[in-house]
Amino acid sequence: MLATGHSTPRTTETPVLISGAGPTGLYAAALLAKMNIPCRIIERDFEISPLSKALAIHARSQEILAMTSPELIKRFEEQGSLQGSFRIYYDGKLSSDIEPILSKESIFSRMLLLPQSKTVKILTDTLEEYGVTVQRGWELVDTKVVFDHEDSWVETKIRRAIAGSNKRAGESQQVLGTLEMAPEEEDKQYEYEVVKSRYLIAADGGRSAVRHKINMPFPGRTRDFNLILFDGLMDSDVVSTDHLNLINGKNNRTVAMFPLGEPKRVRIMFDNGTLTPEGFDIQKEKPLTTEHFQKLLDDTISPLKLTITKVNWLTYYRVNERRAEEYSYKGRIFLAGDAAHVHSPAGGQGMNTGLQDAYNLAWKIAMVVNGTAPPSLLNSYNEERPLIGDEIIKLSAKTLEDTLGQDFMHRILKRAAIALAPVLMPIMANRLPTISMLGLRYHANSLNKNHKSQAVHVGPGEVGCRAGDNALVAFVSRPSDTTSESGSSDSDHEDSLATAVAAAGLAGEETIRLHQLMAHPGVFQILVFTGNQWKAMHQPATAVALNASIETHLSKWRANWPSNRENKASVQRPQFMVHTLTTLTPEKAPIAVESLSARAVGEGKPYRDLGKELHRRYGVDPAVKKNPEGGAIIVVRPDSHISYRVQGTGPNSWKDVNEYFESILV
Repeated sequence: MLATGHSTPRTTETPVLISGAGPTGLYAAALLAKMNIPCRIIERDFEISPLSKALAIHARSQEILAMTSPELIKRFEEQGSLQGSFRIYYDGKLSSDIEPILSKESIFSRMLLLPQSKTVKILTDTLEEYGVTVQRGWELVDTKVVFDHEDSWVETKIRRAIAGSNKRAGESQQVLGTLEMAPEEEDKQYEYEVVKSRYLIAADGGRSAVRHKINMPFPGRTRDFNLILFDGLMDSDVVSTDHLNLINGKNNRTVAMFPLGEPKRVRIMFDNGTLTPEGFDIQKEKPLTTEHFQKLLDDTISPLKLTITKVNWLTYYRVNERRAEEYSYKGRIFLAGDAAHVHSPAGGQGMNTGLQDAYNLAWKIAMVVNGTAPPSLLNSYNEERPLIGDEIIKLSAKTLEDTLGQDFMHRILKRAAIALAPVLMPIMANRLPTISMLGLRYHANSLNKNHKSQAVHVGPGEVGCRAGDNALVAFVSRPSDTTSESGSSDSDHEDSLATAVAAAGLAGEETIRLHQLMAHPGVFQILVFTGNQWKAMHQPATAVALNASIETHLSKWRANWPSNRENKASVQRPQFMVHTLTTLTPEKAPIAVESLSARAVGEGKPYRDLGKELHRRYGVDPAVKKNPEGGAIIVVRPDSHISYRVQGTGPNSWKDVNEYFESILV
């Protein structure tokens, strides 16, 4: 349809429209498509940007990619590179060469480095395999929520240049101010369309057109830090381009350099001092040349040498720290990624936060679209993610100030930290859960609920925390490995995973991790922790009762909230899966073997918790003994956060879990 300003554009419909095909939008689309929810994703740019932009993929993001699809995380690992040692240069010399601090909470213990252009390509290819193609060249013109009696929907007007590009000469990259639709250019022809959708996900970046169109405030501040970002090839006499490097110059400027997985290709974040907003605008009027940047490098790192041989990207960068006042609008439009929050690149948290926005939101939209959950479930997105945005902005700001701060105190602290880095790094391990994003958690709200009468559990495994992971072995009978009642299966040496495997006679058997069992987007996981409850001297009959409870409630839930077909595999995707965890060997619990071992994966199949580690990580005492209220049932939401827990595994506890599901689902 040619643009005339008077012709009526065609109208199309889709359950979910996604604006923006960066990592956040693509991941949201992939999750929805995998859960068999039809969606449409549009992108203004005609081509994938070749710029490296975001680099770091932290442990929590690697976890959620793995739980989305084992094939997906494999692609990221094949194309990315794991973080190597961290080298710090001071006074022109190598001061420290520090190995990464490895997390004990996740198998993804190192940061994965991958240019954003490759992340986008991987997600785009994955999405196409699920049958969804990014519709490029479409520019969002306007959007609004339409109400009709008790119903509502989103109407979004989009346009595409039939020839040429939607980008306009001199277009501002500023994230503030008013974004107006440019008039039709005389030398272009456009086609227009109105998209009617139940929901709109705005993943269209820091200059979000959606955010502007719905007049969502974007409060925050612009920092005076004057950064230069570089992506290209470097030669060096001493500095390795295969490592993370932090070079503190004699002029107290800092050069942070990151490898990009190709020979001699690096990303540099250069500290160019501070500027007022007015000074920054004046500076931008002068082109940033390779020669000027080379001189700045020479002046900072001398006597070390870094020689630019090729430039892919070179730009001044102005740090904004802003967060949308709300992430949802009238229950129909949701902001995610940079459209919802922007901050400095220090700490590499931005893209990861966007991916986790999508992970939080997609399953909720899927359940509402399928009629499994009421629209009120979507309220929890705005209850949870803005608080995470605040936490990330605060962390990024502190990281930036600690690294680039120029005031007297920061200069003293920075030099002291560099000198004492090998000593301080083990202490910094306490911050690892925040930096790796494994420690981010939600709080009690409309979705995450504490038990109505039991004492609120505080500590590992509390409501809102990330669901922990560790190794398991399927609970099957092994007659040849009988262990006597006085055997050592409960001895102290089982606290070690390796010795636990050996002591149980399981060496050489294949283990599986809990997160592998949970790798089903859109599924509630019910974890039943029984400790040593089935031991003959304690409560062996509980295994029989548990088998009956699982059968009764799993059948009821799947009848009330039916499963759907999962995209690509065309198999039934259950809405609920149950996994039973014990600390005993099969030989110590013969009644449990008889009652439960035949249950299928996700149907209550029991597993040995090696070293009792998962009991610890979920805050469950493995020494149940004769207490009928021992053990626990823990509900893990589809985005692998704990949303409910109840003490005990008996019939009353199962009734409480049933009441929880009835309170959040239709």
